[in-house]
Amino acid sequence: MKKTRDELKSESLALVTAFKEHPELEEIYDTMVMPVDTDIDLSKVILSTRNKELILQFIIETKNREKLERFGLHPMNRILMFGDSGTGKTYLTKALTNALGYQMLYVDIARAIASGNPAKNIADIFTIAEYGDFVIFLDEADSIAWSRDADDAEGGDIRRATNTIFQHMDQMSSRIIVVAATNMVNRLDPAFRRRFNLELRFERPEKNFKEIVSRFLFPGFTLDLDMDDQITERRLKMSYAQIQESVERVMKKAILNDTMIIKMSDIYKDIARVTGVKIKGLNIEEEFYN
Repeated sequence: MKKTRDELKSESLALVTAFKEHPELEEIYDTMVMPVDTDIDLSKVILSTRNKELILQFIIETKNREKLERFGLHPMNRILMFGDSGTGKTYLTKALTNALGYQMLYVDIARAIASGNPAKNIADIFTIAEYGDFVIFLDEADSIAWSRDADDAEGGDIRRATNTIFQHMDQMSSRIIVVAATNMVNRLDPAFRRRFNLELRFERPEKNFKEIVSRFLFPGFTLDLDMDDQITERRLKMSYAQIQESVERVMKKAILNDTMIIKMSDIYKDIARVTGVKIKGLNIEEEFYN
């Protein structure tokens, strides 16, 4: 179950300490940080072979940070994720946070830019992160760290906020992890991109549909492959997020119909309803809830 912001605050010694020493930071947390559920197992995240190898190496280095630092080496702690919407960037960040036992500061970039002093808002987020093991997540990072060569008119407040990010990333503790995500990597300021020591590219699903659906099923559910393999082995032009949403809708249908069996045909029917795509051999006119 997703925890509320107050529950997250009360359960975090780091946040309690930060707000006790700097009461003004609590308002920043309440307004600039979005509460998220990070109770996601890394095994549920669908990754390319390359991304899986890189993220596992990142985790190993993070967990052995002190050992590496005794030799004057520093673990990777800044990840840039880029690719189409719904391909797993946020989902992986949540699972990574969980795998490391960290807490996530999911920054509301739009609000940080629009409220008061953007540079100070960003600086305060980094100050909070100094109090414990935190992942700072900057979603849609291109909205605050755009290239100086981009067509958009450069705003002074945004540029100062971007420079603040640069300064804090350069000076922050190696314990803090910064993850930035964008759908438009070419729009990023090159100086921002250079500050990351790991880049992960996310693409549309490469695995066959049956394998993806199996990954998104909750424990206790059984997948009934009631369709021809020639259909289920095809790749659909959908994001992982879209497929996950469909699987979850069909699981709800199954629960309401007192069954834990998920029919592959029901998932295809759900996709056909939502997307308007016609799938040969499926009768999508029947009632979704019996």
